[in-house]
Amino acid sequence: MDRNSLLSLPFYANSPPLNWSSTDCCNWEGIACDPRGYVNHISLPSKGLIGNIFPFLENLTHLSYLNLSHNLLSSTLSTRLFSSLNQLIVLDLSSNYLAGDLSFQFSSEGLHASIQVLDISSNYFNGTIKSSFLQRAWNLTKLNLSNNTGSLPQSLMNCTNLVELNLWSNLFEGNITTLNFSCLHQLTVLDMGQNDFTALISAQALENDTTFTYGRGEYNSLLSIYPGISLKNNSLGGKIPIEIGRLKLLGILDLSDNNFSGNIPSQISDLTNLEKLDLFANRLSGEIPVSLASLNFLASFSIANNNLYGSIPSGTQLQSFGPSAYEGSAGLCGVPLPKECTHTVNSNEDKETQNQKIGEHRIPSFPIIVLLGFITGFWGVCGSLVLNRNWRIAYFRFLENLGDWLYVTMAVSWARLLRRLL
Repeated sequence: MDRNSLLSLPFYANSPPLNWSSTDCCNWEGIACDPRGYVNHISLPSKGLIGNIFPFLENLTHLSYLNLSHNLLSSTLSTRLFSSLNQLIVLDLSSNYLAGDLSFQFSSEGLHASIQVLDISSNYFNGTIKSSFLQRAWNLTKLNLSNNTGSLPQSLMNCTNLVELNLWSNLFEGNITTLNFSCLHQLTVLDMGQNDFTALISAQALENDTTFTYGRGEYNSLLSIYPGISLKNNSLGGKIPIEIGRLKLLGILDLSDNNFSGNIPSQISDLTNLEKLDLFANRLSGEIPVSLASLNFLASFSIANNNLYGSIPSGTQLQSFGPSAYEGSAGLCGVPLPKECTHTVNSNEDKETQNQKIGEHRIPSFPIIVLLGFITGFWGVCGSLVLNRNWRIAYFRFLENLGDWLYVTMAVSWARLLRRLL
């Protein structure tokens, strides 16, 4: 029965033929079976599958892994399918032409307990996944809903084992602070870019977990190596929370195209692993923190199109980026911008650097103190002997007696040593 179901799958006429010639379907390309001979693994990404294939899969009731991503599937998902495939652990239907309401009704005994990875990104789904599913998806660790439309259910916060949550480019909107991500203690990747979220980032969302990271679609391949935050192109506002400095493992920070205001927090310099910092197109003001110069691993940097002013910290890696990284803030000056700063000491210059420069022009105090002490001690003794005759006689008599005593002591000791040796 499993073999017949697989042979019924509709492939696009121009797709490369699969090696499905043997009698045993367990040996076919992209197919694997359990020890009893039931098909439990199907991996057919980018194989030219078209139309509605799901009726042909309903009989494969032992499936635990199903990857049909990057094909031409164009049907809807049926309740009957998920009632049958109640042992699925991984379901990847991403990058197809699937459509329908995300609130499709899963059966009470289907998928919920077993599913760990659910990826239906880059399709044409809409609506909201039912709360009843999310409340029972205890083992769900990865959920990817990106590139669809719909709304974000509050019950998503019940999936406490989530490790990766991808919500990129879904036209989601609303106050992001209503989402209590502190419940998701295992979360390491959260992708919310290309939406229309408003309000500021809650400091509490960053408070409990120093490894908590956000991501954006274009960085997903990097996140396993370089954890990142990207909330690019939303409507987030308020100040960038200083708690951001607690995320010590952060490698990417992209808050561009938002409405953040206030100063750039100096705590960003605590992110010593940071390789990309993008604050482009916000409403940030004030001076560039000199402490950002300590970010030695920065390979990509932009604070353009803000309201910043003052000099760009000199003699640092920040000056190695082109003018485009700073354009749009008329108050900025210094290399690499063509606008020169005045010769007065800039208030943005590090105080320690200023003190060092001042100290270079001071006469060293320690050698002078040593020299004065030597002169005082020398003339304090020699001057007294020159001016006072009695002291001078007593001093030289003391030296003669000391010399005689040393001579006698050494002579006696030498004689005793010779007697012992002989």
